[in-house]
Amino acid sequence: MPPPVLHQAGPLTMPYPFPSFGDKGRTPMHACGLDFGTSNTAAALPDGTVLSLQPHTAEPRLYRSVMFFPDDEREIYTGADAINRYMEDNTGRFIQSVKSFLHSSSFRATQVKGRTFTIEELVAILLRRVREAAGVHLGTPPEAVILGRPAVFTPDPEADALAQKRLHRAAELAGFQHIEFLIEPIAAALAYEAQLQRDELVLVADFGAGTTDLTLMRLGPSHRGAKDRRPDVVGSTGVRIGGDRFDAEIMRHKLLPRFGAGSTYRVRGLSDKRLPIPQHVVAKLLSWHEMSFIREKSTQDLLATMLETSDKQAEIQALHDLVMDNLGYRLFRAIEAAKVRLSREDVATVDFEEARINLHEPITRQEFEAFSKPLLDELEQCTEGLLSRHPEAQNIDAVFLTGGSSQIPAVRQLYVRRFGEDRVRTADAFTSVAEGLGRASAALG
Repeated sequence: MPPPVLHQAGPLTMPYPFPSFGDKGRTPMHACGLDFGTSNTAAALPDGTVLSLQPHTAEPRLYRSVMFFPDDEREIYTGADAINRYMEDNTGRFIQSVKSFLHSSSFRATQVKGRTFTIEELVAILLRRVREAAGVHLGTPPEAVILGRPAVFTPDPEADALAQKRLHRAAELAGFQHIEFLIEPIAAALAYEAQLQRDELVLVADFGAGTTDLTLMRLGPSHRGAKDRRPDVVGSTGVRIGGDRFDAEIMRHKLLPRFGAGSTYRVRGLSDKRLPIPQHVVAKLLSWHEMSFIREKSTQDLLATMLETSDKQAEIQALHDLVMDNLGYRLFRAIEAAKVRLSREDVATVDFEEARINLHEPITRQEFEAFSKPLLDELEQCTEGLLSRHPEAQNIDAVFLTGGSSQIPAVRQLYVRRFGEDRVRTADAFTSVAEGLGRASAALG
């Protein structure tokens, strides 16, 4: 049966189109589903098996969506290998969260070691490595793919279309010959549907690193065999809230003062005039994938001035080393680790010691939930907006939560308060989307 696929973004509250695949007489191809994520990428076979892509790592099914270009080597490292190489010696260019720039018309390309890489070429490097790893299980790299995409890359329709166009081109550059798209919450729904013994109306919430996507869909045994699943999708929407923004709130409220926020420095040539750290610098510190973009000459000059004249020397030294030693990724890994611990403990500590940075900052779950309240309110508004547009939502049988932030207790409680504990369900937080994409790819083979 043709799986539900997405060809172009439509209104945020409307079901996406589910066209057929066309010529049924084409030559059979190896196919897979591929969930290209902001933080992690995963792939699955048509039977739903999520593949081991880097078997030598601690999380072999999760291929980290990062690249490292060492200064002294021609090799391009990706996934866990990129992280390990970067940790050994960070002299080079470390690139992460490239998916979050797909919708940005201002980010067309970047220079790495004298070579220009378009955003499509950067994404293709990762997709090609994942395709090759999948080929180990199939005997040859798959030619066909169902690619996941958020329900909303961005609310701007033109930018949303640009993001999908770029992702499609990257998949072509990676070697895929037949490419279809499926929005990620529908993929998660198909994974959830595989275990159902009866029909249900399900709200699926997929919490990624960059976005949260919601879909209301009819699922179950009587729907699985349908050739056209369009009638089963009641509504779909999304919001740009993901795990990275929860991490940013920890940075904003607990750590920015440790990197000079609130300090002042003296402007050269104006001995009696003192200024705070520029807001554009502070803003970049909230995002681990943007921090490397403030290492330009003007920032270096500013840091030099602040090192000489700041009223908080130790904090500015920490800021200097964070920026100039390219330590943003490592710091945000420590922040994420503390966030994960808060999912099961009442108190955690952000532990980070590098260069002149010595952080052991405690944070309570109560603090974290207070910091996160604006995000939780936005998630609730997005959810209620979808439900209010569809009267049948009052008959929801289950709420299926997947993705990393689904493990945050306050996020889960948002849905428990609304629907009751007995209706809120979870599965593998990081591979449900890939499983569903794999099942959808069955029609491509």
